[in-house]
Amino acid sequence: MTRTESWFDRLYEQHYKEVLACARRATPPDADAAAAEVFTVAWRRRDDIPGGDRSLPWLYGVARKVLSHQRRTTERFRRLATRAATVQEPLPSAPDAVVVQREEYIQVRDAVRRLRPNDREVLLLSAWEGLSHSQIAEALGLSQAAIDKRLTRAEQRLSKQYELKMHRLPASAAGGSGSL
Repeated sequence: MTRTESWFDRLYEQHYKEVLACARRATPPDADAAAAEVFTVAWRRRDDIPGGDRSLPWLYGVARKVLSHQRRTTERFRRLATRAATVQEPLPSAPDAVVVQREEYIQVRDAVRRLRPNDREVLLLSAWEGLSHSQIAEALGLSQAAIDKRLTRAEQRLSKQYELKMHRLPASAAGGSGSL
C-alpha cells in the first residue's frame, strides 16, 4: 500500500498529541524535537507503519528509541564537559620547555575558544574523547560524510585562528610601536 502525503497528515493529526506527551519524558525543550524526530522517522518508514490501531504503538516504539538516543547524547556531552573541566596540562621538567609549552597551550586553547560551537564540538569529541568519525556521527546524529567535512573545516578554522594569534604576538611583544 502506497502511503500518500494526505495519509501521513491524518496520521500526524491523529497521534501528534500522544507522541508529544510520550516525548515529554525528555526535558521540555527536547520534547518538541523528539516528537518531530518521531514523525520524521515515520515519514521515511511510512510503508512500514502498521494500519489502524497498531500505528500508535509503532510510533511509541520509535519515540522510545528517539528518547533513548537523546539521553545517550546528553550523557556523552555531560561526560565531555566534566572531563574538560578536570583536564590538567602536564608540565615538562625543563624551565624553558615549561614556558614554551604553556604559551603554546594557551594559544591553542584561545584559538579553540574563538571557534564556533559546532566546530569546537566535533574537535573536542575527536581530540579529547578520542571518538572515531563514525562514533562522532552517531553521537551527533549525522552522517559520517558530514562529520568528515565538519572536522576538516573545523581543523582548518582552528589552524587559521592559531595563525592569527601567532602573527599578532610579535607586534604585542614589541609594544606595538617598535620602540623600546
